[in-house]
Amino acid sequence: MRYLLAIFIVFCSAVCAIAQTSTEIYGFYQDYRNFSFQIGGGSVFDVPEIKMSGGGFGFVQNLAPWFAIWNQFAFYGAVEQLFRIQVLNELQGIRFQTQQYGPLQFYAKGGVGFSRYGIESLGSSYHVSFSYGGGAQIWLNDWLGAVLDGSHVIMGLPNLTDLPDREKWDSGLAFTAGLAVRF
Repeated sequence: MRYLLAIFIVFCSAVCAIAQTSTEIYGFYQDYRNFSFQIGGGSVFDVPEIKMSGGGFGFVQNLAPWFAIWNQFAFYGAVEQLFRIQVLNELQGIRFQTQQYGPLQFYAKGGVGFSRYGIESLGSSYHVSFSYGGGAQIWLNDWLGAVLDGSHVIMGLPNLTDLPDREKWDSGLAFTAGLAVRF
């Protein structure tokens, strides 16, 4: 059974490599709006709604002129309340894109991944996250471009208490601006 799985993975990788029209690597700055963390019961540990800023990088494999798969890692600065929370969000998914109109190319995307919460003195925990959104790429030439993106991100929150009214999900908007290299 392991051999069949290995053969299947190699076959899928070969098909993707043959079908691939281009690869993009991008770095970005990102604002995540509306982050909040409610432990429940009016706790002093609750984090009111704030904006987190950070950066990250991503990869896009264009498998057809209209279709791509993507992967993105975003690192946010620490949220400080009575404890410190650091958030890493990793997402991957599919992207449907238009033809390039002059320097512009538009896309819509959706994905799933995980959020890692590093909580001071409590360790870290991983939770599922989802994202959907869209954006535009402005290609300055054949290999260098700018990326502008807006996405709705839904992240599972860590369970620090067994209170029934604790918040289990965070939902916010992420605005991204960055540079992409295509080869």
